[in-house]
Amino acid sequence: MLSFEEKKNIFDQYTELEAHPVSMGRINYHFPASVREKKIVVNHLHPNGNAFIYAPFLDDADKNGFVNVREATEAELKELLSGSISFLSTDGDEFEEGYEEAFRDAYRTVLILRYENKMWAIYADDHLEAIFPSREAADSYLMDEGFQ
Repeated sequence: MLSFEEKKNIFDQYTELEAHPVSMGRINYHFPASVREKKIVVNHLHPNGNAFIYAPFLDDADKNGFVNVREATEAELKELLSGSISFLSTDGDEFEEGYEEAFRDAYRTVLILRYENKMWAIYADDHLEAIFPSREAADSYLMDEGFQ
């Protein structure tokens, strides 16, 4: 098991993280550039060497998205830290603003499906025809209307 100092030295190597002392000699590490609501990457690095890293993408994360790293190796810590920072650097959207696809029906009518403001808009020429909160709902509408 790595000591408090060894873990602290690893965490301090990540210049994008800021150390914030909390109670009982513990330290949290924040990622201020996070584009998500969550900013804490390392929670409660304790003088006994225990700590938690935010990794909601892992199956063994707790209900708040943290995994215990008391027994983690240096390589495991670095992998978790990189994964956490990468996760917090994106807003979770699969699609970029302005992404679009064209759909045609049997009459060669074209509708454009465009991702805007975290919504899916369907345009006929430059006129908004419909808007949906999810890609699945927009795809269902297009299929019901005979567009592929």
